[in-house]
Amino acid sequence: MYPKNKYWQPLIKFLKKNGLENEIFIGPEVLLYDFPKVFPYQILKDIRLSDYNFEYIVFHKKLPEDYTNEFLDLIQTGYKPVYGNHLFVIYKKNRSAKEKLVALKSVIYTKINFKKYYKPELNKRKGIVITTYNRPEFLINLLSQLENRPEEILVVNDGSDEIYHHQYEQIKERYPQNTYIDNPKNLGLVFSMNTGFSYFLSDPNVEWIHYFQDDVEITPQFFETIEKVADKEDRPVITGFHKEPHKIFGTKTINGVEVKLLRSAGAPHLLMHRQYLMDNMPIPNPYVGAPKPDRGKPGQGSDEDWWLLSWAPKSIVKRGKYIISIPGLAKSDAVGELSTWEK
Repeated sequence: MYPKNKYWQPLIKFLKKNGLENEIFIGPEVLLYDFPKVFPYQILKDIRLSDYNFEYIVFHKKLPEDYTNEFLDLIQTGYKPVYGNHLFVIYKKNRSAKEKLVALKSVIYTKINFKKYYKPELNKRKGIVITTYNRPEFLINLLSQLENRPEEILVVNDGSDEIYHHQYEQIKERYPQNTYIDNPKNLGLVFSMNTGFSYFLSDPNVEWIHYFQDDVEITPQFFETIEKVADKEDRPVITGFHKEPHKIFGTKTINGVEVKLLRSAGAPHLLMHRQYLMDNMPIPNPYVGAPKPDRGKPGQGSDEDWWLLSWAPKSIVKRGKYIISIPGLAKSDAVGELSTWEK
């Protein structure tokens, strides 16, 4: 129940008077008892606030550890106070003239020094997910190119056949600094991708995730070039490939890098922002295991690239933007062909 002090009851009374029992708003977790659509402060770090239309925000002056800088920016740029006391300030996006006058009565409580709530930016990390199946010779070639990289590397082995077991164990011994997940049986590319992405998304400090299929080769300028182009909002999806029949819708230069604008792309390599992945996961799995059952179009793969980049309701294409391709940064033995995953 609510804490026993005199500042909570006026808050509850105000929220009920304004009909917030059936409205979404941001506020303390304990309000869930009476306001089931409240977004508690604890999840602010896990959502993108721009995806939601909050009319009201309840600001608790004694909970600075739960606030994100994005949340504090949102209040100051889009909201005005309508009520305040020693413990709370209630903000509204569309404040009426009458509400402005009423708020003047509590102006001494609504003047907030937001600077003291801001946190230093965390040292964001990057992760690398590699999926492999029955191709240890390709995997060891890719890992040799990624040796001494600062990113944590996760290898997901999708239940490779027993004849390859010894080779994969040798790879683990050669690169013990990497993390390895071995699926108990062959569950398919989508299963392994979902597993790998989820591993890194569980750490809020991981901001960007590279995905590689095991047969990829990269240029020496690969990481440096891609990092010049990556942007959380405008360019959250980047690939080092381009291959027909994926149509080019334009070209542009970003920070000195010439890129292609696409609405579809293959997935030998992808760089994606964590929020983009959270918006579009899990990837649906049209089949579990390999070989693929005899259904779908001839030559059709697991469609993980189509889902992540084009089909998902919050894909970059559905947002009216483009997949960014930087051709020539990487090559793959399987681009344009049926890979081992799809056979």
